[in-house]
Amino acid sequence: MELFLKDYITSSSFDDDDVNKGILERRISPYVTLRPGDLSALLKLYTDVQPPLAKFGHNHNHVKKQHGCGIETLFEKKPLLSAGDSDDDKSDDELLDVVCNGAHQGHVPAQYVVRGIKRHEFPVIGVYIHEKICPGFQYRVRRVTSKNFFWNGQAKTLLSIGTGYGARLTFSGETLNDNDNYFWSDSDPYGFAFSIQAVDADQKFLIQDVSGKVVGEGIVERIHGPQQETNMITGKNGVTKHVDVAMTCCITYYKQHHYGLKEMMVHESQETVTGEAILFKPRSSRKANLLAIEGVFLPRIGDCKFVPDC
Repeated sequence: MELFLKDYITSSSFDDDDVNKGILERRISPYVTLRPGDLSALLKLYTDVQPPLAKFGHNHNHVKKQHGCGIETLFEKKPLLSAGDSDDDKSDDELLDVVCNGAHQGHVPAQYVVRGIKRHEFPVIGVYIHEKICPGFQYRVRRVTSKNFFWNGQAKTLLSIGTGYGARLTFSGETLNDNDNYFWSDSDPYGFAFSIQAVDADQKFLIQDVSGKVVGEGIVERIHGPQQETNMITGKNGVTKHVDVAMTCCITYYKQHHYGLKEMMVHESQETVTGEAILFKPRSSRKANLLAIEGVFLPRIGDCKFVPDC
């Protein structure tokens, strides 16, 4: 047996010039028993792992990659994220598993694992409601186990968050007297996913250059990708949120004349831009307002910002 292993390991399976991919495919067939050396041959073929020629043991730490990484790295298991953490290496559509701890919010020490949250979404499950979910702001909501959003995908303003272990979350409805847009935080054992909505299609804006002069106007034709909240500031006057947005707009540039007169239909173009939407909810108001979209760049005028045309 030892002679067989020695001949097998030092045979053409590990010869750079003689590796037969057809033989390797037959070795890893689900109908064939995995034989000694198959894993090493597979690693050598696809990850440049150098197999041990002199020793063949059960200690996988002897098998190293050329860059000093062991086989255990290939099977490394990443830890779960805590609610509120972000993983910049994840794409917008990749689903994450997050840990939510009710004790961190002064509730009962209940810990949940929400599976299927996207990086721009905030979890709600059991007694836990993510601290960045605030009344007065618009959200799209879905069950974690479903891709379909409530209310046909429309964003609704969160009106209130109730008290108790299972908090009632009430959203804006068509009528005040008969509003059925609500649910309880513990009504789904797998949880809910909230995503903020700062900008909507068909919104109109005035375009201001760096000096504050109005140089054009625009209307949002399409929103691209999710809108991701990047910061929240709570002060004595209210709550401010910063949200990254990407959108395609129809832009109309103004041509300035003497005495402040403007010629509106001078140049129209369709531009896809990115920016940071600034939302502010005063304490005296039940609904947040969009103040501006800052950090926008237009090829014709350079740096600028969009101000809602109310």
